[in-house]
Amino acid sequence: MSLTPMSYKDYVWPCNPETVRIERARNVAEFKAPEGAGNVQDNGSLPRRVTGSGRFFGDRAREEFARLSAVFAAGGSGLLRLPGEAPFEAVFSSLTEKGVPRPAAVEYEFTFLEDQSAVEPAGETAKVHVCSGDETLWDLANQYGTDVDTLLATNPQVEWPNELEKGEKVIIA
Repeated sequence: MSLTPMSYKDYVWPCNPETVRIERARNVAEFKAPEGAGNVQDNGSLPRRVTGSGRFFGDRAREEFARLSAVFAAGGSGLLRLPGEAPFEAVFSSLTEKGVPRPAAVEYEFTFLEDQSAVEPAGETAKVHVCSGDETLWDLANQYGTDVDTLLATNPQVEWPNELEKGEKVIIA
């Protein structure tokens, strides 16, 4: 099985990190009543948090870590691609070098936070395309004059951009 390389903005990991953890959580408030059961209120999803760790090995380990550090230092939001996940906008929120510094090996940990403000919510003017079953996101991007990355960012529920299911709804931004 071949996994897609992890990437953020224009940086592509030379080999995927050893661990990647995707945390999904909801903002849930609990209200207790003095005599009886309380209430629970679901206030929606919190931004995804992606944490992980890895190592760069070889003569260029320090260079590779410097490249990753430069992406972190640039700041801002960018498209995060993870193996087996739909790409989404995220902010590179932390990068930590671990262990004893060595010239041919660098261990690191990272954190990304989903940038929910980067994707505008579907308003009254947003178009919704209902798929016929033989379409791809590339077809829809060409049809509506947009690009695939925008469609993926707006539609994180799309698991297979090359095989949209019949009846699947895609928001056209």
